[in-house]
Amino acid sequence: MDNDISTFVVDWGTSNFRLFGLDSKGVLVDTIEAPMGLLQIKDGKFAEALEPKLKAMASSYQHIPVLMAGMVGSASGWKEVPYVAAPASVSDVAHSAVCFELPWGARARILPGVSYRSAELYCDVMRGEEVQVFGLPLITDSDNMHIVLPGTHSKHVDIKSGAISSFSTYFTGELFALLSHYSSVKPPLPAQEIVDENAFLKGVKRTANGALLNDIFSARALRLFGELADHEVADYLSGILIGNELHSSTHRNIYLVGGEALCARYELAAKELQIETYTFSGNTCFLNGIARIIKEIENEQ
Repeated sequence: MDNDISTFVVDWGTSNFRLFGLDSKGVLVDTIEAPMGLLQIKDGKFAEALEPKLKAMASSYQHIPVLMAGMVGSASGWKEVPYVAAPASVSDVAHSAVCFELPWGARARILPGVSYRSAELYCDVMRGEEVQVFGLPLITDSDNMHIVLPGTHSKHVDIKSGAISSFSTYFTGELFALLSHYSSVKPPLPAQEIVDENAFLKGVKRTANGALLNDIFSARALRLFGELADHEVADYLSGILIGNELHSSTHRNIYLVGGEALCARYELAAKELQIETYTFSGNTCFLNGIARIIKEIENEQ
């Protein structure tokens, strides 16, 4: 397997770490995932944390270049890489990477994130999602679309002529976690892997009037009056938050990019709100985006 890998690709976020080994044609050879996000790296020892993972995938790792994306390029990451301002193309991101040599001699690049400002007080940032966004056009064969990337901080991204033209971030996933663990509407039972569609859609329907803070408190009131069972509370809150997020969009056709389980919730909410969805794997889009970025880097050399 060693001789097959020509590039290491690292998706390094705040909580998780993913390593991909690609061959010279960009085909995936091997994958390693670990709960080794930035929060777990002590005293800035990123190289010491990375090296054993590379070695586990290929004994000749010292000679294989490493391309990194995600929060590893943030102020709290390995090396801070300035954002590229939208509109941002694949070329803009690829050519703005920070390059450096690893302790064992291999070359490394950390990709920048993308920033967007529409007016005073209205600005936004992303790190890592831009790679998935650039990978989607290889599947859809379209350079103009509205993409939603569900997650801790959900992204709504507009692509025009293949470039990221504008985007906005929603606090949906993190707010759900906060409500689920630290609030007075904390569900008495945790959310189940299989969504309770009835409870979830109750939450989505509740968001019709756009009163989010009132909608959230309704989880407590409905439970007190016996109109929401203990096992329904988590999915009801999920429906409120996702429904509220999708209500903010003016688009009637959206491309969902992410994990299967979370995207299924967005599909369910979108159908209730009469929004048409097209869903694609986050991993597939990420690797497609990386392939485009690698091609840009190779053309530069």
